[in-house]
Amino acid sequence: MQQEIHPWNWYLPPEARTLIIGTFPPTLRNWSFDFFYPNKNNYFWKIMARIAGRELQYLTGEEAVRERKEILCQLKTGVSDMGKIIQRKAGNSLDQNLEIVKYMDIFRLLQENPSVRKIIFTSSSGPSSAIRWFKEYLALANIDFKIPKGKRPLQTSVVIQGKSMEIVLLYSTSPLAGATIAFDRLVALYKSELIA
Repeated sequence: MQQEIHPWNWYLPPEARTLIIGTFPPTLRNWSFDFFYPNKNNYFWKIMARIAGRELQYLTGEEAVRERKEILCQLKTGVSDMGKIIQRKAGNSLDQNLEIVKYMDIFRLLQENPSVRKIIFTSSSGPSSAIRWFKEYLALANIDFKIPKGKRPLQTSVVIQGKSMEIVLLYSTSPLAGATIAFDRLVALYKSELIA
């Protein structure tokens, strides 16, 4: 088992309304650039670019990072992961091989970004999923949270720091999830949550 520290913590543009939370970055060998969702096989940035009405111009390097931050600014959307420090089993990027050591400080993130009103989770299956880690994180502060069940998209809310936060559970943007839902449907689901 290999322990890893999150390389970026989080990124939120000014006046971000929505926060998308995943688990933890993939193994370094799968990175195309030094920013969230760096695996070129993940659909995340293709979905965000489509919603923003843009074509991705850069696939690697600092230009790719700058382009993706511009898309997030346009969509008033931030990104983070639940894992601050994890242990990775089997040396691959599957969530099921991640074990949480320390959670990201989501309370601080929300305190520093009071414009955020909605949190979208991209993974929900298995014990090592973003929403399950969120539930465990909230429990440490004695906040009761029930993960909604049923067909996605699923919606609920939770009160954090005296503010009601809308919680949305969508499908993962990983290629494995892509086998169960069409790309255009993924775009439509994310767009309906990001575009007010």
